Amino acid sequence: MWFNMEHNCICVTDLDRTIHFYEEALQMSVVRRKQASDREIVFLGGGKSAHTIEVIRMHDHPERYQLGENPTHLAFRTDNIEEAMQFHKKLGCFDHELPEFGVYFIADPDGYLCEIMPTRKKS
Repeated sequence: MWFNMEHNCICVTDLDRTIHFYEEALQMSVVRRKQASDREIVFLGGGKSAHTIEVIRMHDHPERYQLGENPTHLAFRTDNIEEAMQFHKKLGCFDHELPEFGVYFIADPDGYLCEIMPTRKKS
C-alpha cells in the first residue's frame, strides 16, 4: 500500500483573478475545469510536479473567506530565489520574508500564503 499527495484545495471569491495570479506569479496553468450547480472547480498545475491546486468558487459565497490564525500555506521551490523575490515584489504580491530559513511568502488575491523556497543544495 502507498499514498501519493494529489492536490491541495482552496476556496476563492474570483476564479479568473485567482487563475491569473497563479499563472503570472507561479507559472501554473489550468489542468481541468468542472462545473456543478453550486460551484466551479479549477485544477491548476505545472512545472516539475504532478501536484495540483484545486481552486473552488462557491456560487453562494461572494465574500472573502476568513483564514484565521492558522499559518496554512502552499509551498513552491525555485531555482533562483533572489530573482523570484524581486519578481514577486514587482508584482506586488510579496508578503514577508523569513531570512533565517532562507524563504519568503507571497499572498494570493484571497490572502492564501505561498512559501517560496530555494532548490535544495545537494550535500
